[in-house]
Amino acid sequence: MTETAPSATSGGEGDPETRRRLLDAAIHIASTDGLGKVTYRSVAAHAGLSHSLVRFYFGSKEAMVSEALERAAHLDADESQLRADSIDDFNRDFVTVMSGERNRGMLQYDYLLRAVRGGVPLERLVAVYDIYIGQVSATLEEIGVTDDDGSLAALVLAAVDGLVMQHAIYVSDDRSERILERLREVLRVLQSHGAADD
Repeated sequence: MTETAPSATSGGEGDPETRRRLLDAAIHIASTDGLGKVTYRSVAAHAGLSHSLVRFYFGSKEAMVSEALERAAHLDADESQLRADSIDDFNRDFVTVMSGERNRGMLQYDYLLRAVRGGVPLERLVAVYDIYIGQVSATLEEIGVTDDDGSLAALVLAAVDGLVMQHAIYVSDDRSERILERLREVLRVLQSHGAADD
């Protein structure tokens, strides 16, 4: 039995848990079947809710996809430890997340291809990458590495981003772990330089 849309008195906000269920359904469908398969009805069916409820919460498919991409980015960053308090913990669970949520990790690339071809706006992807860069920036600040213009955080993310693709290609946990440890070694060098400058 599916849940129907709440009354108009909710002002379009509704229940946060229901919203998360819908977003997670959209992420699952987009990750496994492609963004083109994300519709009101497919999301509603996967979440066990009515399609009118999906429309109530998001208003348009575009808004739903945008919010789903943002949620996927937050999940990837949080679960993989992109934001960490120490170098040893940086991306500590990357391999676990990429192996367990491989399709979710590739979602942004599906969106990127569509955006480059002009099918969807690039601004959504910019917002997603800003989330990732912000997480890396927080890590750099925590470990004492100066990055005033954010370019170093963007560089570190570029390495991690490339590893997402390589992990999908090579499907080797050991290989990815070795590469991550190399990246951590680079961060340790930067950290030691920062300490020396102090």
